[in-house]
Amino acid sequence: MSQRETLTHRRQVANGILWLVAALVATYAGLALPLPYKVIAPAFALAAVIAAVRIFRLAARGQDTMLVWLAGTAGLLGALFYGGIATSQIMLWEPTAAYEQCLAKALTDTAVARCEAAYTTSLWD
Repeated sequence: MSQRETLTHRRQVANGILWLVAALVATYAGLALPLPYKVIAPAFALAAVIAAVRIFRLAARGQDTMLVWLAGTAGLLGALFYGGIATSQIMLWEPTAAYEQCLAKALTDTAVARCEAAYTTSLWD
């Protein structure tokens, strides 16, 4: 590889990691939103998975350090984890919506504990 190809390859890897981190941050931010807006989190998680696969492909082509592989693996696992949480909350729309409404009205720790107990009960019903 020439010096110019090496710099271009390193730039592509750096951009890939940047996009992966941005998609993970957006996924996490989407999880913090209330339920109607939470549906964007799985889309960002999918974008993070695509960015991780792109990083793996770039790392396989070049002579990158193990940190590039580690960044891709950590990003992929984070995207799958956050995407799974968001998807499960969307699939359980009614209990999650009731829980979020209950938490919005809860002012004390006792009220929060009641909301959590009601949410856990509604998940198993």
